[in-house]
Amino acid sequence: MASMTRLALPLLMLPLALALACGDKGDDSGGGADGGGGDGGAADGGLADGGLADGGLADGGSADGGADGGATGALVSLDVTASDVDITTRDVTTVTVWGTTDDGTSVDVTEMATLTSSDPDVLRIYAEPEIQPIGGGTAEVIASLDGLEDSVAISVTLSVVQPGDLVINEVLASGAVDGDPNGDGVTDELEDEFIELVNVGGASVDLSQVTITDQDFPGLPRHTFADGTMLRAGEAIVVFGGGDVSGLSVPNARFVTAVNDDPGTENMLALTDAGDRITVAMADGTVLATLAWGTADLTGSVPAVADASLTRSPDVTGTTWVDHSTVSKAAYSPGTRSTGAEFEGPDGVYGG
Repeated sequence: MASMTRLALPLLMLPLALALACGDKGDDSGGGADGGGGDGGAADGGLADGGLADGGLADGGSADGGADGGATGALVSLDVTASDVDITTRDVTTVTVWGTTDDGTSVDVTEMATLTSSDPDVLRIYAEPEIQPIGGGTAEVIASLDGLEDSVAISVTLSVVQPGDLVINEVLASGAVDGDPNGDGVTDELEDEFIELVNVGGASVDLSQVTITDQDFPGLPRHTFADGTMLRAGEAIVVFGGGDVSGLSVPNARFVTAVNDDPGTENMLALTDAGDRITVAMADGTVLATLAWGTADLTGSVPAVADASLTRSPDVTGTTWVDHSTVSKAAYSPGTRSTGAEFEGPDGVYGG
């Protein structure tokens, strides 16, 4: 039996390694013969000691049926490996696909194989052979070529949110505006208030126990994100004061209602229109994002607005805060950019 050999071949040489050349074994001491190559000689049917053959890869020339150790070159199996099978959402992993021929030779066929993910909510493939984690869990990367298939399992841990991952993009401090921002069919000044956060960190993150507080209740969060709350790269999450947000559906955006332990304004953000400061923080108090507005004595505050939301200009990356109605015909845009365009989401971040 021939020994197992792994060869990394250029793409143009793969057909030579995977095809069968039939011919009589030639003289291996010199030039090319009808069926084999000698020391450096090219033959119709084999590759000997560095010689190029038309149809096979062998140490001493190829022959019909693989005489004298010649490779028939027929691909019989695939083997998929990954540079790392345990990653976080801040990592990537790279796969390599090896094809084994019927003479035991192993050839790198990564560029020829088709890669798919068994669960796009956990792993996605934007630029083969790099594998991008999207969410926590385990999924398989499946390689297929010429009717053959193999897979490798990748386990992904959802990373905890860190400073720099989130920005506050839009705030509606007064729900007393035209329309129904939370889409529940009921106009309510407190329930229609909202805070919009966007993940700019380039990785899906865990928001479990992240809090939103304001200056009036520094020790009593206006909202605490539930365990298991995930925000993917390029997505937005909008926290409304209350109401029913189940009717809202926008690509690359999530909608929740405020949850807190305040018996006076339960399930309300209770933002102060004229001036307030909101702070988004990790459970240990590490500040993730903050915004102050209005005439109150707040360092770095931006002007308050009436009958519209405050929004970054431009969205996400801007350092200027403006009245939403000055950059759009609408007074607010929860879950979208001020123009009404979708946020980019993971496909835009990784595949754009």
